[in-house]
Amino acid sequence: MRTQALAIAQDKDIDHRRQLTRLNSEAEALRRQLRRAQRMAAVGTMTAVIAHEFNNILTPIINYAQLAKSNPSLTDKAINRAADGGLRASAICKAILGMTRNASCQAEQVNIRDLLSETLQVMARDPKKDRIEVVLDIPDDMSVTTQRVELQQVLLNLLANARAAVMEHLSSRRIVVSVEQSRDSVHFRVADTGVGISPRNIKEIFKPFFTTKESRGGGGGHGLGLYLCKEIVESMGGEICAESTIGEGAVFTIRLPL
Repeated sequence: MRTQALAIAQDKDIDHRRQLTRLNSEAEALRRQLRRAQRMAAVGTMTAVIAHEFNNILTPIINYAQLAKSNPSLTDKAINRAADGGLRASAICKAILGMTRNASCQAEQVNIRDLLSETLQVMARDPKKDRIEVVLDIPDDMSVTTQRVELQQVLLNLLANARAAVMEHLSSRRIVVSVEQSRDSVHFRVADTGVGISPRNIKEIFKPFFTTKESRGGGGGHGLGLYLCKEIVESMGGEICAESTIGEGAVFTIRLPL
């Protein structure tokens, strides 16, 4: 009788373990879907900017093409303008498609400066047009082994937030991205000269569904961007933190293990 009871208990334990494994697998699949949905949403919020930039690219191409039809001497200039605009549009499309593809779970070696440059392409609009100075303080040959698209998702969120923050300043508009490597980790730092985050809010910004965009007139937000940034960084074994002074800007720091 005791042996039978023990066997039943063991069967229940095995069944519980199987259910737990299944639930963990389903939860991880849902996390991946949520991250992808947020990547798509992040790109979606920039649709108006992207459309505006494509209009800026296409308008001179069309104008010069029309002029060249009546004035053949402008043909070379029209071709050059079309080539330049086409390359710019192609670079934006390539960056966006790279950002929205299904993220591979496999880690790969990524050149950090190239990744940041590609992320700025996803944002489409040249920061200089909005009088924003973007500084990349990153060695050309610095690289990290990581999940490329997920790291890019984190950086895109931080850069988009920094852009929104500095746009509220009439004068100082500066974003500095710096990366340093220590013996066992790499440190990313995204600093802006924006409006800053209040001490009350900075304690909440990494919580799900917390957002200040609506109160600041930013069109509202879902409050998942920074929450998912934290989740992604922690899933890589890293840490993310923020510090800020109202009126002087904010600094987000990410530490990832090597």
